[in-house]
Amino acid sequence: MDPFSQIVILLKPQAVFWRVIEAQDAWAIRFLPAGVVVFGQMIEGTARVERDDGHGFDLAAGDFMLMAAPPPWSMVGSKGATPVDFKAAIADPALLLPAGPGATTARFIAGSFTFAPANADLVASLMLPIVHVRGADPLMGSLSALLSALGDEALSNRPGRSLVLDRLLEVLLIEALRYRPASMQGADKGLLTGLADAKIGKALRVMHEDAQRPWTVAALANAVGMSRSAFAARFTLLVGLSPIDYLANWRMTLAKEALASSNKPMVEIAEIAGYQSVSAFSTGFKRATGLSPKFYARSLTLT
Repeated sequence: MDPFSQIVILLKPQAVFWRVIEAQDAWAIRFLPAGVVVFGQMIEGTARVERDDGHGFDLAAGDFMLMAAPPPWSMVGSKGATPVDFKAAIADPALLLPAGPGATTARFIAGSFTFAPANADLVASLMLPIVHVRGADPLMGSLSALLSALGDEALSNRPGRSLVLDRLLEVLLIEALRYRPASMQGADKGLLTGLADAKIGKALRVMHEDAQRPWTVAALANAVGMSRSAFAARFTLLVGLSPIDYLANWRMTLAKEALASSNKPMVEIAEIAGYQSVSAFSTGFKRATGLSPKFYARSLTLT
């Protein structure tokens, strides 16, 4: 299994909330900050996304956006308005429908994804802070078909609508994570960028396939046919971490998953993380997470 698929499986993404929102004429919605990935697709009409950190972009019909743990932000119709709190708008849809027949209508899907608590931080290694995919973008490929199916299904009343939408949204998240046009800021660095490179991609695969092996930079460079210095420099340039830092992070990811979802003895989990002893693993784990392995596992049962 390739590294990207391994990470997505560990994330266990779920679309835990989504709604089809309809608004007319002058409207605006205010969203509070949330430590989740929010998404939206304009089905009809236009809107402006305005974030409190100064970033903003326009959404047209067919556009899709994804934001990781955004600050407070607003979604504003073309005529503007005093923002309505998102939860209030969900509780009372009439707040966004003050106009009568013939009014300009905007319709969109808004929702959020959640991830397995043990490795929710992994999403930062895959996702850009803001992903805006235009409906007319010729590079969208299969994402375009998914967006079209999502919009059609959201407006339907067919049996199994909620189940189909949840599955489409999960696949859509994966496609959005893989979407990397050259024009997107930050798209030139990260796991997917590394995997696209023949040499660095091979190094990432061998690390993921045999994480317990006592890899060194020299051994990894030799495995992909590069000099040690050239390999280390290229890996860091493309992935954003040194080879050893990336390997250490991946081992800790595997250890956190084992603590969260298995009854393996601590000595086996220490070996997964590349440590020779439980005490050394406990020290390294606490340095990385701020908690001992036992307290970390216990904390997950309380969430």
